[in-house]
Amino acid sequence: MRLRGFFALGLGIGCIGAGAWFLRRASPAAAPAEPRIVGTRLFETVFSHVRSFAVDSLGEQELYRRAAAGVIDELDDPYAVLLLPGQTTTLSPSRPGPQGLYLDRRDGLVVVVATVPGSPADSVGLLPGDRLIGVDTLPIDATRLDAAARLLEGKAGTTVTLRVRRPRVRSVVVLELVRGPTPERGAVESATLSNRVGHVRVLRFVPGLADSVRQGIEVLRRSGALSVALDLRGTVGGDIADGAALADLFLGAGTALAVSKGRDTEGELRFTDLTPSPFDSLPVAVLVDEGTAGAAEVAAGALQDHDRAALLGKPTFGRGVTQSTFALGNDASLQLTTALWMTPSGRQIQRPPQPAGGDSLPRPKLKSDAGRTVLGGGGIVPDRVVEDSGRRGLILTEARKLLERAGSIREVLALVAVR
Repeated sequence: MRLRGFFALGLGIGCIGAGAWFLRRASPAAAPAEPRIVGTRLFETVFSHVRSFAVDSLGEQELYRRAAAGVIDELDDPYAVLLLPGQTTTLSPSRPGPQGLYLDRRDGLVVVVATVPGSPADSVGLLPGDRLIGVDTLPIDATRLDAAARLLEGKAGTTVTLRVRRPRVRSVVVLELVRGPTPERGAVESATLSNRVGHVRVLRFVPGLADSVRQGIEVLRRSGALSVALDLRGTVGGDIADGAALADLFLGAGTALAVSKGRDTEGELRFTDLTPSPFDSLPVAVLVDEGTAGAAEVAAGALQDHDRAALLGKPTFGRGVTQSTFALGNDASLQLTTALWMTPSGRQIQRPPQPAGGDSLPRPKLKSDAGRTVLGGGGIVPDRVVEDSGRRGLILTEARKLLERAGSIREVLALVAVR
């Protein structure tokens, strides 16, 4: 009995030991994790599988072309474009498109920035902020801004139907635009609003614009003007240097004017006033609206940051970028945004993409030289918002009344702060 019990016990122990050995053999050490498929390996692996196994696989060169175009489409850069041989772009932020229309991309839509006064687009009643959703029976593809502009081209005298979504208007607005020439006008116009107030309107940025504005103001001052309304409504185009040169007229030597920020600090470019101002004590009111875009925003932002002018009107468009073109060979090129424009206080002029659903991102609060609150978040928010309901004279009248009551820029800023 003892022997049998011992044998049974030994057998049990042997089975347990064997079982333990068996379990160890059945649970080998975990295999090393496979390397992550990232970077070029991810692209090469996907490309290889598509080329080898996809039923509707394209040719190798077409796959490469579409892959390159896909990289550009995925950027949060509304102005990036890959131009392959034979492709061209006709739109420029400094030149109006067909029918006197400045167009841009915003939040996945084609939006009207401004119109040339007296042009077919202006005559039909297109307004800054209008979203162009259709031309005749064709919908607008917001990813192809050039294609949208080409739909507006045509023989003078012919009619094209535009379908537009307008802010604060529920139904689609339908406009019948008669194609025609865009009138050529000077870059600067000046006139007197009253015995004391002059009006200088900048229609577009051209080389030497700051000198033209200076000459216009000097003529007005000789006529008795003691203050000036600088009208930048609907002023599109120009680069950051143009905007800095305009602000330079009213700011003293050594004053920061603007900053261009690239991908790293090596790409940062600062603009500083190097000359005394010819109008250092002249009271100034700057008029802006949704059609104020580009260099005009640089000038308006600098004058606001340094408490040198009172801004009236509506928040500006928010377009402040440097675009660079890179030649790729064989007549192909790549256009990319390579720098963002900032005001002296650090406000970004380029308006960031807004969340879907209509909610706007909160605007950060910064301070001017004198401690006034100025709002960031893209574009320039005026010191006094004036809703003119499409009547351009309302903002101008507000500026005239303000300047007639003030004898200095300090008084102008004090009055504009009174709501």
